[in-house]
Amino acid sequence: MAREDKSQFPVFGDWRGTRETLHAYCKVASAIRAAFTPEQPRHSHLSLRVYTSGLTTTPISFPEDPAQTFALSLDLRNHYMILSTSGGQVQQIRLSEGLTATQLGEELVARLAELGVQGKVPTKSYHSEVKREYALDEAERFLAAIRLANQVFEQARTQLGQGSDPVQLWPRLFDLSFTAPANGEDKGITFGLATQPGNEYFYVSPHPFDKALAQTELPAGARWNTDGWSGAMLPYSEVAGTPDGADRLLAFLQAAYALQHPTL
Repeated sequence: MAREDKSQFPVFGDWRGTRETLHAYCKVASAIRAAFTPEQPRHSHLSLRVYTSGLTTTPISFPEDPAQTFALSLDLRNHYMILSTSGGQVQQIRLSEGLTATQLGEELVARLAELGVQGKVPTKSYHSEVKREYALDEAERFLAAIRLANQVFEQARTQLGQGSDPVQLWPRLFDLSFTAPANGEDKGITFGLATQPGNEYFYVSPHPFDKALAQTELPAGARWNTDGWSGAMLPYSEVAGTPDGADRLLAFLQAAYALQHPTL
């Protein structure tokens, strides 16, 4: 893959097959994390986090020895699923092997058992016998996109102050997002990146949604959506491949929040 400008959002090609593979493999990592992690507020025990080379569960304690930890990471730079431990052990599975989600889950559970990590993993959330395809260049574009989106989201979180959730990748829908609380436990504003191939977009969605917001003006390229979900959206194509894409995204997040927060 040709080296791309990391300060710009990459332009996606036809990445549907790779996206489905990444989605499936993230569900596997999420299920294993959930099996060995206590429940956390707002279901954060199901999520993954962005790191330099991809997505990770973050360290998980061994059930019988909490002083030891393991982590699962999708390394999208070198293209491996990595199982690592605090004791320095590292095992790799090549993402381009085409394993089904079920095969990957079985392999990881078996390797964990060899390390002394045993427990019941909820396979229903990821069970699939579909052989997977994986294009290295599309995976690297996805990595570039989520790293830059994560960077901009972290800027927005810092400006909002304390109280916002961490930026997280949610394997169920394969969205990268975080939520800023508002006045009341059932109120808040979610900022995110939706990754449906051909319809990728950034969003800012308040709960509850004031219908009067749909009559207010958003930054150029953005619009209100009320079909299926309610909130402000900025098509990914508006910022992809442009030198000011990150700045435009941050301005969109700020403007949408400024409009929505007073209504909650």
